Amino acid sequence: MEHNRNGVHEMLKYAYHHGVKRTYLEDLSALGRLKLTWIKNGRRFNENYNYAVQSFRSRVIETIRMKSPLYGIKTSYLNPANISKIGEELMRKLGVDRHTASAYIIALRGLKSLNA
Repeated sequence: MEHNRNGVHEMLKYAYHHGVKRTYLEDLSALGRLKLTWIKNGRRFNENYNYAVQSFRSRVIETIRMKSPLYGIKTSYLNPANISKIGEELMRKLGVDRHTASAYIIALRGLKSLNA
């Protein structure tokens, strides 16, 4: 858990020094529904793998939400529906990795919701 916090602080410090004022995070209530999909389609390294992935992801998102105000950064939640599908297409078009493509789509959705 301590390692997560250090990584979150490093990320938020980097964002702060680069002028970031808002972050967009995946909505945790939607991630709970996605857990069922992970169990069906996920790679099962052991019986608790899907739970561990969801638990880690939720802890990181909550840590970012709690620590962002320390750096003057506002947070908003977005529904992560279809981000993986769209990310796969963007990944092929732009030649970036899956996580970069997903982060890009989340940022675009956030900006779109901010301007709506």
